[in-house]
Amino acid sequence: MKLTVLGCYGPYPKAGGACSGYLIEDENTKILIDCGNGVLSKLLTICNDLNKLDAIILSHLHPDHMSDLMVLRYAIYIKQMLGRMERSIPLYLPANPQEDYERIQYNGVFTRNIIHDATEININNMRITFRKTNHPIECYAMAFEKNGKKFVYSGDTKYFDGLIDFIRGSNLFLCEANILHKDLTDNVPHLSAKQASEIALNANVKRMILTHFLPDINTLDIANEAKEVFPYILEMAEEGKCYFI
Repeated sequence: MKLTVLGCYGPYPKAGGACSGYLIEDENTKILIDCGNGVLSKLLTICNDLNKLDAIILSHLHPDHMSDLMVLRYAIYIKQMLGRMERSIPLYLPANPQEDYERIQYNGVFTRNIIHDATEININNMRITFRKTNHPIECYAMAFEKNGKKFVYSGDTKYFDGLIDFIRGSNLFLCEANILHKDLTDNVPHLSAKQASEIALNANVKRMILTHFLPDINTLDIANEAKEVFPYILEMAEEGKCYFI
């Protein structure tokens, strides 16, 4: 499997950057994970033919993870009108908040599929499972498995022990690290770099990419905090960079 980072910032992008968005693919599958602000433009630079997109999965319906979906639906619709696309794109997402879920549909461009805790789907022999996280709205971590390899994306979350078991056995863990631990309060619905590292270490994960950075934060500080806990392969997500699993 190959992971391409399209956007790695939240809850808003830095200048020229994008919010959460990732493309996971293998030799015959392309799946877009999240579609925050700025992601569509980044996606089209590497996948200009939307017919090649097998599915879209949204971890949750906060704008920094789905706002560009509202523009992507126009692109799909226009291509359908011009006869360049004949199918709708499968979209997997939570059903809540309901008002956000309802307004996503547009002229049938998506085939919506609601995800729940422990939902399991199969796309071109790629097995995908979900685990509800600890976030103010319904949100899911997701695991992708194929050919004996496992990749897990944390989605957005505060610390919770259930994530440790969910990521166990991962070859690559893509985890949000939105803040430094010294700045963490009960009102912050995200993981610190220290917490992300503790989760990975306790799950015996040997390779982790941190993501979902505040645009004004120094990612070197995030990396240094994580390295104090996590002694294995650690990288900071970079837009446009590919990672192989």
